Amino acid sequence: MGIAAYNRGSRAIAEQIRREYSPRPIEFEIMDRANPLPKYPDAGTPFTNIDFAFSHGGCWAVCPKTGFGYWYPTLFEAVRRWNVRLIGYTNGTYHAEVITK
Repeated sequence: MGIAAYNRGSRAIAEQIRREYSPRPIEFEIMDRANPLPKYPDAGTPFTNIDFAFSHGGCWAVCPKTGFGYWYPTLFEAVRRWNVRLIGYTNGTYHAEVITK
């Protein structure tokens, strides 16, 4: 085995170790805690996927197309008020898809 092959192998192993042992982002931990929460009996079902953005000391459930939204004191409260599950996070906004029954 040559030096170049040895270096490629060492880099591949180091990258694999970094991926396996690096801490999981907190956003995914929050999603794991929010999704199994029980929904309120009067939880609404949006027409399409929605976003949850933070502003004014709380969380907004926002339509990504129109920008119209509802304010809630916490992300967990907002997730319980809608029949959705969190599926992603980018730039301070959680993305949610509609739960189909």
